[in-house]
Amino acid sequence: MHDSLLVRLPKGEDLLAALVTICREKGITKGHISLIGALEKAVLGYYPQDTRQYVTHTLDAGTEILAGLGNVSLKDGEPAIHLHLTLLKGDFTITGGHAMPGNILFAGEACITPIDGPRLHRGLDTAT
Repeated sequence: MHDSLLVRLPKGEDLLAALVTICREKGITKGHISLIGALEKAVLGYYPQDTRQYVTHTLDAGTEILAGLGNVSLKDGEPAIHLHLTLLKGDFTITGGHAMPGNILFAGEACITPIDGPRLHRGLDTAT
């Protein structure tokens, strides 16, 4: 088992892209991610089980990341991040969902823990 990384995420960058860059630079192809911080803009997804097509919602106001939980796997030979976010809005209501491309960081800290063993490859699962 490798040591966990505690990293500061870069302001103004796309959250998922920043995590992929870190994993690529550190050679992490399988692992667990947890993170906290804040977003300037949030893009969340919901996956209805009947249509099997993501529905997205964008929040253009700043939010606090109360919790981000996810994993690292491989897709087409590159690190892929599957991440869910729980967010606090300015009116103290909470929302959340699947992290989609376009989440712009205000600040963030992530803990990435590599996991040994066979690699997990992401691909189409016809059942889901």
